Amino acid sequence: MVLIYSEPSAKWRCVFRECKALCCSGGKEITAGDIKRIAAATGLSPDEFAELEDDKGLFRLRSVDGACLFLRSDSSCKLHGTGAKPIFCRMYPFKFDGIIYADEVVLKVRAFKECPGFGRGEKINEQFEARIEELGNQFVKEIKDYLKAKREGKTPEEIFK
Repeated sequence: MVLIYSEPSAKWRCVFRECKALCCSGGKEITAGDIKRIAAATGLSPDEFAELEDDKGLFRLRSVDGACLFLRSDSSCKLHGTGAKPIFCRMYPFKFDGIIYADEVVLKVRAFKECPGFGRGEKINEQFEARIEELGNQFVKEIKDYLKAKREGKTPEEIFK
């Protein structure tokens, strides 16, 4: 389940070159599914780009000088166009605001108003929010799948293959 918090009249447009990809700080949350997709697209082993300490099914992208490992000097993303961008990145300008682990995993997301592109561009419409909800549900599913595999005794390395 995904809970989305945003203003009905919110607008957003990515201005990554203007803000030097402010959103691409290191240490973003990724799932085992993200790790599989990134490894397949880049040929890197998971330990080359992710911190593999498990935190309830979440991992973190490695960083270089505080920025995402995949951020280029021109503020573009090495993963853009590969189909391997982490769910967190594809959900932007919404960011995770918490995860509730109960009978059902609930992901809370909110619009990141600190983004320089917030208030610009096109209105965040129902279709945009539906895409955010779809990605959020994928994120929750990947956490559940990882936790299930872990309960079955699989190691993270087995799960990432």
